[in-house]
Amino acid sequence: MWVKMFFPLLGALVLSGCWLRSTPTPPDWVLTPQTAYPADRYLVGMGEGSTRDHAEKRAYAAVARIFSAHVQAKSLDQESYSLKETNDQSSTQRTLHIDHLTQVTTTKLLENVKVLEAWYRIPDQQFFILAGLDRHQTEKVLLDRLSDLDVTTEGFVTQGRTHPQKIHRIQGYKQALALLQQRTVMNTDLRVIRASGEGILPPYTRHQLQSEFMDFVSNHLVISVVMEGENHEELERAIWEGLKREGLLASARERASMMPGTQADVSISGTGRLWIVDLPDPLFRYVRWCGDVQIRETESARLVGVISRSGREGHITEHEARIRAAKVMQDVISKEVARLLTQSVFSAEPDSSNSQSLPNACPS
Repeated sequence: MWVKMFFPLLGALVLSGCWLRSTPTPPDWVLTPQTAYPADRYLVGMGEGSTRDHAEKRAYAAVARIFSAHVQAKSLDQESYSLKETNDQSSTQRTLHIDHLTQVTTTKLLENVKVLEAWYRIPDQQFFILAGLDRHQTEKVLLDRLSDLDVTTEGFVTQGRTHPQKIHRIQGYKQALALLQQRTVMNTDLRVIRASGEGILPPYTRHQLQSEFMDFVSNHLVISVVMEGENHEELERAIWEGLKREGLLASARERASMMPGTQADVSISGTGRLWIVDLPDPLFRYVRWCGDVQIRETESARLVGVISRSGREGHITEHEARIRAAKVMQDVISKEVARLLTQSVFSAEPDSSNSQSLPNACPS
């Protein structure tokens, strides 16, 4: 009878908190951390563990979870804004890249998280740690960084708009766009840190500056395309069309770029070849194709990138197989040239592997 009454009473005591009366009274910050560290001043997280190290790690993780949740919400807001601003696929990809950088920057900010309070509960030997990030101090750091970024960005925008050399203008625009991307990341962090959720408007939007940059490139960047080999004229036309689709060339610039005596800023040259492959197939005839292309900055002779591709197409007649191989060659080479040149022009940090020497796809 006594046993039946004891266990329900024990459960009631545990649930009501009376079971802790024999232990030291926990500090107020354990029960209500917002009272000692108000939410408008701190981002805090609680951690508990059998060792202080475990408790600290859990406290840091609690702050990170809160911060990450805020960052994801702010990043989704920014992504929605960008998608409304432009439907261009490449812009969408850049926005997603910004979201990734936001997470990285947030991780760096979390290095400023400190242990605010610690308590050891003797009866069960548990450590309690309260970690937090001071909103005011972090806000000041971010405001200083944003101010420095704005000054530097303005200098690169001026370079992009006024430098006498086109390549330096392109570099100025690229650096300014890269800094605006960093600024978007920091501004997102600032919105998370501030209790109001407000950021600071940039001096330029990425969409505004990107449009200005693309207009300059399409109307002022002179490109020459010289290919050799069979069907070289068709291959050159395919490359021009690919450049225009990527916004690297306005319609009038194609004719101007090909005019004799015009000094090109970027030169695209190479070889495209087709030849019959003798294979033991009674039904199909096969034609192999290859293309080797180099892209260079004319003034500095810097190698922007190398393309080497090859393939094989078949059909019941040699004529049709040759037509099919030529079409595939033009499609592959033109897309690769446009991709590589776009990456060089628009990316702040182009892939260095693009400029490495590759084995020639066409046999000598």
